[in-house]
Amino acid sequence: MGDLQQFLVEVFETHGRSAQVYHFGQESIKVVVLDDYLPDPEAIIDMAVNGPSFAPNGPYYPGIRAPVPPSSFQTLLGPLAEVLPRCFDYSGRAGLRECNFSLVTTPSDQLQPIQRLPHFDSLEYGRVAALLYLCQGNSQGGTAFFRQRSTGFESVDVGRFSTFEAALNADVASHGLSSATYIDETSPIYEMIGRVEARFNRMIVYLSSSLHCASIPKDFAFDPNPTTGRLTVNAFLGMD
Repeated sequence: MGDLQQFLVEVFETHGRSAQVYHFGQESIKVVVLDDYLPDPEAIIDMAVNGPSFAPNGPYYPGIRAPVPPSSFQTLLGPLAEVLPRCFDYSGRAGLRECNFSLVTTPSDQLQPIQRLPHFDSLEYGRVAALLYLCQGNSQGGTAFFRQRSTGFESVDVGRFSTFEAALNADVASHGLSSATYIDETSPIYEMIGRVEARFNRMIVYLSSSLHCASIPKDFAFDPNPTTGRLTVNAFLGMD
């Protein structure tokens, strides 16, 4: 067992959780998976049900979102205080940039072009994404990670962005975009290098520069109800 995996076991499994670190692809994209993350996940679901209304949130996310109450930030993100320095080289306090409840509600045939492609969340150095699944059932998909076939990029930073963008434009001009499905392992532009399945009360953490996308199965129910739909908490953190 590697040092990082041993650390996760010692910190989280002694508190009733299970933990695993994965490394995907040639760039060894790091994804930390923490199961049974919250002691009372139903309390957070109640906040999603009784809190601010869900609404579309820009052109990128294929669904609806609602802000997480600031009073819940410590409950949701406090356990990451030990993970970020060890797993993602955080040297200072983690500053919260954004935190929302999210529900995937856009059917495949209604996706915008940008929603049919893997993406990165930020070019900012050290930005981390934390995603908590609060959905039940076996057909909720997960999160998939990808390699851009033409460049070999599995992550995008400031130095890679212009090359990445030019290659993407050329690839789309050559191959087009599928109009029938969320992206999967059949894409001619991107190669899937790893996937983490959705599981109730599972937190996954990864660098925001990683190319990724929601993994949505073909039999997915696009349900806008936070008690029965694909409810997640999406948080973005950076070093202050």
